[in-house]
Amino acid sequence: MGQPQAQLKEFWTVEEYLEFEKTSLVRHEYVDGQIFAMAGESKNHNRLAGDVNSRLNDLLFGSGCEAFIENVKVKVSSTRYYYPDVIVSCSEPIEDEDAYIIEDPILIVEVLSKTTTRNDRVEKMNAYQNLHSLREYVIIAQDRTRIEIYRHQQAGETWQCEAFTDPEQEVFLASVGAKIKLADLYRRVRFPAITEEEEE
Repeated sequence: MGQPQAQLKEFWTVEEYLEFEKTSLVRHEYVDGQIFAMAGESKNHNRLAGDVNSRLNDLLFGSGCEAFIENVKVKVSSTRYYYPDVIVSCSEPIEDEDAYIIEDPILIVEVLSKTTTRNDRVEKMNAYQNLHSLREYVIIAQDRTRIEIYRHQQAGETWQCEAFTDPEQEVFLASVGAKIKLADLYRRVRFPAITEEEEE
């Protein structure tokens, strides 16, 4: 999450934010009356989020569930709207639904970056935990091979975490019945060089 856009407006109502977002060239997340510009994405971030979305949509074809990416946001509460990297929803489309908002995700995926790591691991994780429909929250590292899956059966329960770091491992996303091998997901990712300080 970036800095609040105070130069635009100090306090935004939800209605003002949603209307502004329809024409804004930059995506913003909304937290308790403030809006935050989304940071730019690296190539690795794009590769990982794009591959997850593509694989999930292939696996979910014909199932009634669908994966969304980039410009679709999640309504976490009446005062919070976030843009996850990938969202899966299994709800039936309704005639008057909002074309930009999902309220009942069953799976959310976030790809970590240096500027969003703390937010994804703390603020968003705590907020997502209370979504009544959400069963799994997946965090993917882009600077190394690592996927964390947080699961629970109902909103408010403590997350149960499972971490994967071996490229030959296969993760199973129980919420959608999908399997993804780490080596396949990371096949095009270019890891940064490790410095001498990091090696020590």
